[in-house]
Amino acid sequence: MDKELFRKTEGKLYRYYLSKKKIYRIKQEISWLEKELKTIEYDIKHSNVTIDYYQKGIGIQERVQTSPTGTSYAEAEMCKMIERLEREHVEKTKKILKYKSKLREIERYIEHMNKNIELLSEEDKRFLELKYGDRNSILQISIKLNMAQATAYRKREELVEAIAEFENTLLK
Repeated sequence: MDKELFRKTEGKLYRYYLSKKKIYRIKQEISWLEKELKTIEYDIKHSNVTIDYYQKGIGIQERVQTSPTGTSYAEAEMCKMIERLEREHVEKTKKILKYKSKLREIERYIEHMNKNIELLSEEDKRFLELKYGDRNSILQISIKLNMAQATAYRKREELVEAIAEFENTLLK
């Protein structure tokens, strides 16, 4: 097998397993942001603060401050708080949309590599996971899978060659 093709195929395998881990992290981030959105929506909906302007009581005097806009200080502050929550809601929604777009992009990238790896045996999948997903050395893999080191090197070459052949048949 050509050394350049071997190197490129190994690079694709490393990126494939790295992308799978990224997908997991992105899904967690989306989930966390969606929880925050629900909290913000709850805060907006349940911030119905009413101010009773007609309190009657003995000895209670209110000092009224007039403003050119006709709104009280309390009303203006409540409006500012709700506007701040709405801006935060918009920012979180934008982040979620960006993450979902990135997620689709990554899933599209790894889709045909998934098909390629699904065709392999469970032992081969385990080998690839150890080598390219967990980034173990051949020595570590040979110990974990109880095989000779030379057999592990040969298996790596066979698997990379099989994946490269499958990639070439898809491209044609």
